[in-house]
Parts: sequence; structure tokens; C-alpha cells
Amino acid sequence: MNAGAGKKQNNPNFMAAIEQVQLSTLIFTHNWEDPSVDESALRPAPGDTLFTITSGGCNTLGLLRFRPAAIYCVDINPAQNWLIELKKAAIACFSYDEFLQFMGLRKCTDWLRMFERLRGWLRREAQLFWQGHRGIIRRGIIMSGRYERFSKIAGRVIRLLQGGRKTRRLFQLTNLEEQAAFYEKYWDNKRWRWIFNVVFNKKRLAARGLKADYFHFDDGSSSFSESFHAWAGHALKNIPIATNYFLALYLLGRYGDEEQVPDYLQRKNYAVIKENIHRIHPITADSKYWLQKQPTGFFDGMSLSNICELMDDNDTEKLFTEVARTARDGARIIFRNLMVPREVPASLQDRIVKDEAESLLLRKCDRSFVYSKVAVYAVKK
Repeated sequence: MNAGAGKKQNNPNFMAAIEQVQLSTLIFTHNWEDPSVDESALRPAPGDTLFTITSGGCNTLGLLRFRPAAIYCVDINPAQNWLIELKKAAIACFSYDEFLQFMGLRKCTDWLRMFERLRGWLRREAQLFWQGHRGIIRRGIIMSGRYERFSKIAGRVIRLLQGGRKTRRLFQLTNLEEQAAFYEKYWDNKRWRWIFNVVFNKKRLAARGLKADYFHFDDGSSSFSESFHAWAGHALKNIPIATNYFLALYLLGRYGDEEQVPDYLQRKNYAVIKENIHRIHPITADSKYWLQKQPTGFFDGMSLSNICELMDDNDTEKLFTEVARTARDGARIIFRNLMVPREVPASLQDRIVKDEAESLLLRKCDRSFVYSKVAVYAVKK
């Protein structure tokens, strides 16, 4: 953590908010951005300095496989950073098998003792938060955020309407030809379309943490349900289901097995992630103002998720002005939209240059089908 983050945390108003940790809401306990797409866009290399949005922490932790010098993960919601602190502490303290138990992938009856083992690795504010939210740990961390709880409810509705047997059959398909035929013949029925119209409508999603002003369109759709239905159909027909753990989480509420999980949860990666766990620096701040305090040409890659959807045009320009300044020449950037159309401001497009072909390619292979845009850029000084 650098001086900019330290100054932010010395602010008395910020510290007063820390003391009232029960007011913080954990929106995500999982990343819903496909890490394979992030990594293809960023091309991380040993010694890189990276910027990410914390969110569920999965993708940030997975980037440790590339042995970066540092990853600064920033989130305006302190609860998201207390989550990645907990995951960091668990990786530092536990064996791989213990870690899977603590995360909720395996049955765990000793979660309270495990939490006591790692408490000393947490900063005071994170300790306070998790002492007040131990029920999340008891239930299993992975699918316990506000968004994850909503997605599990939606999954139960889908299984009820489509049938459990049909849902299980979907995950037994072995090739894209089978997937497309199954989708067209059995899956894309009136009940499937009804789900999008009723469950994935603006009011319900807004009540679950997404603001109502998210729902504007630049993809030709007239509603969220129409857009989401089209992209979900693409994922079911054109992306291998066997390796799509996002689809399993949405439809089953869990991973299909321990092999099809994010990179940081895979046994083969655990040792290198544990070795490099100290290279992650969680920071609670508004990204555009935190970046103002960072050196010029500091970052080799930046993953911005869809943070601009909560910004107006002026704030979007402020953010990308700092992105252009703090990224080194040639740095790679990945940026998403959910539904609100956001783009690099025209005044900066000669410095933050979009790769249209790669963006289109990555959008089509994105296993997490909820994003309407996945865009890749390179910085030119």
C-alpha cells in the first residue's frame, strides 16, 4: 500500500465509517468477470504492476500465477476489500485442502476454529467486519454475497421451471453441436423466456443491489431481459459448457466439480499463489481519486471491470485521464459495460486505443455472459 492509500485511511471520516462495519454490504463474494478473458487482454508478465477492481477477489488472486511485482486492488466498498483480506489470510494460513473447506467448496464443521487461526492476519477493521458476519463463513464464503444469493434464487427458479433432469442433462453435453441442438429443441422454450421477463427485470435486479439507472442499452435490445436472453443463449450454444463454471454457478448454484473453478482455487496453482500472496494490496477508495495520487507510468495492466456505469460523463473522463497518465506506454487495459453504454472519452481515444478485433473476439468467448461489452485497449504515450 502506498502513501496515497495511507492518507485516505488517516482521514477521520473514513475511520469513523470503519468503526460502523455493520453498515457495509458485501455485494459480491465471487468475481463475475471471466479471468481467462482478463488475462488474454492484459497479457500479465513477471514483475508487472497491475491495477484491478477488488470485487470478489477471485481474478486478482488468480493473477498471482504470473508473479507480478504488485497488484493494487481498489474498491469503493470496504466490505469487498475485507473479503479479499480474508481470502489472503486463509491462503497464507491454510493448506490447500483446508482452504477449500474454509471457502465452502467442501463440508467444514470446524470453521470457527479456522477463523480464529487467521484472525491475526487481518487488519482491525477486517476483524471487526468478519466477527459481525461469521454467518457468511459458516454458510460458505463463495456464494454468499448479495448478488450470489440472488443468483441462487434465480437458479432454483430455472431448475423448477425447466426441470432438474433437463438441467443436469445440459451439463452432460460433450460438444458444441450437441449444445446448440439441445438448446434449440429443449431449452429455449416459453418457460425459459418467461424467466428472463420476470426474474431478470429491472425492478428485481435493482432490489438486489444493481441501481435502476443501469438499465439503458446500446446493443439493440429493448429490455434487459431481451439482451440477457440473447447472450445467455450464446453461452449455452457456442461456449463449451463443460468448462464454464459461471454457467454452473448460475444454473446449479455451485461449481460442477473441483476441477472447474477459478484459477486461485485449483490445486496446481495454490503453491505459487501462496508464495506471492503478499503482493496484493487492497485499497478502499474511489478509483479516480486514488489514481490521481499515483506516479506517472506506474501500471503495466489495468482491469477496470464496469465501474464507469456508476459515473457520469465528467467522472468517466476524470477516471480515464488518470488511467492514461498512470499507465505506462504499451500498457494493456480491459474495460466492461453491463448495460449502461460507457466508452473511453473521445478526447483520450488517441492515447487509450481500442483493439476492435480483439475486443470482439474476447466478447464472443467470454464465459460470463452478463456483460454487454468487453473491450481491450492499449495505452500510447
